[in-house]
Formats: sequence, C-alpha cells, structure tokens
Amino acid sequence: MSTPADAVSPFDAEKATTLTADFLKRLGYTRGLRAIKVSLEEEVFVVEMGLEKKTAKVQIHSKTKEIKEYEIQEGEKPSVSLFSRIKIPVFLVSSIAIAVVLLKVMGIF
Repeated sequence: MSTPADAVSPFDAEKATTLTADFLKRLGYTRGLRAIKVSLEEEVFVVEMGLEKKTAKVQIHSKTKEIKEYEIQEGEKPSVSLFSRIKIPVFLVSSIAIAVVLLKVMGIF
C-alpha cells in the first residue's frame, strides 16, 4: 500500500523552469534570469530563459529530468519604448524652437 509521501510528484513546467534556472546558475549566469517560454514536445520540455543580454534554450527529458541539450544565444531583441521613439522628434522640435527664438531676439526673423 502506498502513502502520499511515497507518491512521486509529476515533472511539470514549473519544475522544468526551476531546474533550468539552477543549471544556468551553475554555469555562471546568475544575473537577469527570467522565464520566457516553456513547452512540452513529446517527452522533452523546452525551456527558454532570458539572461542579461542573452537567451538560453534548455531541453530537459520529462521522465529522467536529464538536461539533453542547451544553447546560449547572444543578443536579445531590444524592447522599443515609446520614449526612445519620440526622443529624436522632441529634440528636433525643441532645437527649431530655440533657433527661432534666437533669430527673433537678434532681429533677423
């Protein structure tokens, strides 16, 4: 007769993510770890994690919990914020306004 303590909890996406984070920390990637995506393809969990300026993709066998493969990719798509998009137009408009005021003060305009 088995008891609840003897029951093995299933290996799920959360545990695959934790195992991946621990693995990447042992490799020296300790800063900026964040989960991006976890998927199950047949018996292999594919975990994608963002690092500071890189992306890691780790494959873990769901039954043996063995890391089958991993890949660290350089670069990450930069997020384009509204501020970065309007920075140049704001600079141009303010420069033109300053130029007009200076020309007006000098009596040229």
